[in-house]
Amino acid sequence: MTGEAWQDYLAPGERLLWQGAPVPGIFDLPKRLLLAAFGTPFLVGGVACFGFGLFFMGKADGIASLGLGIFLAIFATPFLAVGLYLVVLQWIEAMQAHRRVRYALTDRAAYIARRYWRRSLEVLPIRPQTAVELVEGKGASTVWLHTRREDDGDGGTTTEKKGFENIAEGRDVFALIRGLQTRESR
Repeated sequence: MTGEAWQDYLAPGERLLWQGAPVPGIFDLPKRLLLAAFGTPFLVGGVACFGFGLFFMGKADGIASLGLGIFLAIFATPFLAVGLYLVVLQWIEAMQAHRRVRYALTDRAAYIARRYWRRSLEVLPIRPQTAVELVEGKGASTVWLHTRREDDGDGGTTTEKKGFENIAEGRDVFALIRGLQTRESR
């Protein structure tokens, strides 16, 4: 999205303060490696089960062997999909984020636009009570908006974090949001 395209989504009188995208590269390496390690058994099990299914279908000498082969192939599909995503596709998705995700901050809200299999636009209102968090890393920062607090069933609360992930201007965006909150609380 360009600066002009954001204007199509803003409310009357709303002003664009900042726009950006994630910095190219792979971030959260320990988390991604852990997910890949977790996904490896799913991928190996899915490939093996799917392979046995194909083997039984190809060697089928009766309806029972064919049925077993079809069952194994269908049973393996979700494991294969989860394993493939965690071991391979998450890395591709991370490397493509700078091309597929755009961010904007206005004097009223944070906008997150994504373009993967379908397009989506999420609008997060900036209010004085919205918790904001700045997480600085090597080469990029993330500005989280704590958008929702829910009872977790054990007497505590859980918070959903959404925001501008892996941006170069993290401190500046954080300061803009804090300025908006201060101005609005007056």
